[in-house]
Amino acid sequence: MINPTGFLSHLLHHCDMLKQLNKIVKASLPVPLNQHCHVANFRNNILIIYSDSPLWANRLRFMTPELVSQLRQNRVSPTIEHIEIKVRPITGHI
Repeated sequence: MINPTGFLSHLLHHCDMLKQLNKIVKASLPVPLNQHCHVANFRNNILIIYSDSPLWANRLRFMTPELVSQLRQNRVSPTIEHIEIKVRPITGHI
């Protein structure tokens, strides 16, 4: 059986890492691009970033080499091999 305390500890650490990565990504991107994307996940050395429209996703794709370089220089960041960008539109409440 999996130790629930160990699992929760791992989950909390992962959430903290995502928050820190999101801060670094937003600080590394120019305004207004940083207002239209956020870190969604990090797994298998791939950072997943959501953008709220295809336009902002395209702009972010052009910046990924520079962003990967900046993230690798930061001690908080894990080893990032690749950034995957996905479009996830903001939806309103019905």
